[in-house]
Amino acid sequence: MKHIIFGGFDYAVRYEMDQDAIYNGVDYFVDNDTDLIGTTYLGKEIKHPNALLSENKEDILILIGSIVYRTEIAFQLKDMGFEEGKHFIWGIAFVGDNECRRLWKHIEWNDNPVGRNACENNEYALSRLGIAAKLIDWTGIETLIDMGASNERVRVFIPKDIQYVPVDYITFTDETVLCDFNKYEFPLKVYDPDTTCILSMGNLGYCKDWQWYLRTVSENCTCFILGHDDFPRVSREYRRTNWTRYNALFDHEIIQYMLGLGFDLKDAVDFRLHTTVYKFEKRI
Repeated sequence: MKHIIFGGFDYAVRYEMDQDAIYNGVDYFVDNDTDLIGTTYLGKEIKHPNALLSENKEDILILIGSIVYRTEIAFQLKDMGFEEGKHFIWGIAFVGDNECRRLWKHIEWNDNPVGRNACENNEYALSRLGIAAKLIDWTGIETLIDMGASNERVRVFIPKDIQYVPVDYITFTDETVLCDFNKYEFPLKVYDPDTTCILSMGNLGYCKDWQWYLRTVSENCTCFILGHDDFPRVSREYRRTNWTRYNALFDHEIIQYMLGLGFDLKDAVDFRLHTTVYKFEKRI
């Protein structure tokens, strides 16, 4: 399969992407800038977008390289007859395949105790969980499933009579339910969805297949509390040097998807100009 980068010379291609990944995995570029068409970058030709029309659609993956002009390029590709998710995707959310590894310089999450403690036991993380718990109407809720529970610090904010199910991909305590979302693992359906609330704070960005994750969540609860850092709040320098996520989601994409799954947005609060905490409830 050919891998083609469309756009991104406004910054991303040169300064944010892994140059070795481009060199070894990308066949050529296309761009709307007439000054670039006909030139080369890393030995790869930069062509006019019309070059895509001569390609076999079933044998290409177009990776939108631009951060700023993502939407315009996506509509341009749709007008040319390409389907999003099948023929093209946003390059920053591309996790790599057998022919081209991921383009953004991904930094793996550090599982060592020092790294975990610095991230999980700080005042910010604890206070954010307290705010999330305040959004839950515990009337009628019997079980709280905590996705990415880590050291289960949310326990101090929930009623004593609530069944608490901590879920993570590595063992933190004797009660951790092991599930790796990137292996399509999810807690077994032993809880009544009509009396279950699912809490997911900060882990959606680490799901390679975020749509599967939200679909599965929607099948297992009546209330869903989600904490997410909207992509525009991520600084350029962080993207360039510390990108740990597997997707690049905007808040509105999540809301639209949850609405389509039969959930309504009942509440939303901003936490310290960084994280938005959402409360979704199953539509009656």
